Amino acid sequence: MKLQLQNNKLNLFDFHPDAFSFSQMQKYYDDINKAVKKSGISSLIVDLRGLNSKSYSMLSFLISLGELAINNNLTISFTSIDDDKLKTALNNLGFDLSSTYKPQSFREDKNIPMLEKIGFSIVNCAKNIKKFTGFFGQVIESIFYYIRHPGKIDIREITYYMDKSGADAIPIVFLICFLVGLIIAFQGIAQMARFGLSVYVADLVALGMVREMGPLMVAVICIGRAGSAYAAELGTMNSAEEIDAMITMGLKPARALVLPKIIALSIVIPMLVIIGNLSGIIGGAVISLPLGDFTLIQYYQRTVGALVPANLLESLIKGFIFAIIIAVVGCYRGFEADKDAKGVGKATTSSVVTSVVFVIMADFFVTLSLPQFLGLFGIVY
Repeated sequence: MKLQLQNNKLNLFDFHPDAFSFSQMQKYYDDINKAVKKSGISSLIVDLRGLNSKSYSMLSFLISLGELAINNNLTISFTSIDDDKLKTALNNLGFDLSSTYKPQSFREDKNIPMLEKIGFSIVNCAKNIKKFTGFFGQVIESIFYYIRHPGKIDIREITYYMDKSGADAIPIVFLICFLVGLIIAFQGIAQMARFGLSVYVADLVALGMVREMGPLMVAVICIGRAGSAYAAELGTMNSAEEIDAMITMGLKPARALVLPKIIALSIVIPMLVIIGNLSGIIGGAVISLPLGDFTLIQYYQRTVGALVPANLLESLIKGFIFAIIIAVVGCYRGFEADKDAKGVGKATTSSVVTSVVFVIMADFFVTLSLPQFLGLFGIVY
């Protein structure tokens, strides 16, 4: 290809049909762009002598020239077009061959009515409920199967996931809950000190961590670590058709892949909740003692006096329920992932978002209903 500047017009000619490799096109485009920037031209004239419509890379190059002309307010025209099919192709791409280029949109934007959108949403929601019901039924069937045949439970799988989801999470759980307890104590003592009630910050931290923030923060951490890992693991197996192979061999994926994860998480999350509660209380003490007018013994006595066994029970119940939600949602999203890399990434993201929503909803219902339920048995709350 050669360039010639003449009367504020840049002529492009002497194209070689066999020279349109992507690297060569990039070199051509860079040379033309530099010439346009330096010379301040007003028009591009492209000589297409000897070229035809069979070179798709050449057509791509011409589209790039058209966009360059638009960005720099240039006109673009073509000369010496020997192939009628090439003229048709250029017209279809948005060139009028004499002055302008208008990019063509080949995707038809459909204006879907609102009622139709609502209908699609309802149908998709019903399909998802149907899929989840079937998946949850398989999990329940697996539970009853292992109740009848406890010797067939793979203890090694359970301990593996307990280690990955529980033991490896202790440092981050301790750190996050410690900082949350510290923040609650700092905010609380700043307000209570105005009324001379700074000692009650121990009650605030203890009840806040044990009843709400401890289980909730542990659940959020486990969603990011365990729930997303379960979805990615099963999504990758699904994309590699390993799950289909298990079904073909007569194995039950819910028994081998899902139930060990649920059991492991339902065991370790209540333990992590206990660690999170203790670390949050310790964090509250670390910030409260220097800023408050009370001793460590007083802080300890206020903490013990504020908590009752029902508070600890609520914390453990929430941890157990959150564990079931996180494991079931993560595994379900992994099973339903599309069989490609994007599907795995989408399933992982979806598992985190869905788990957070369900955990918050479960936290609300447990907090609302548990005191009334325990009150039926005369348990002081």
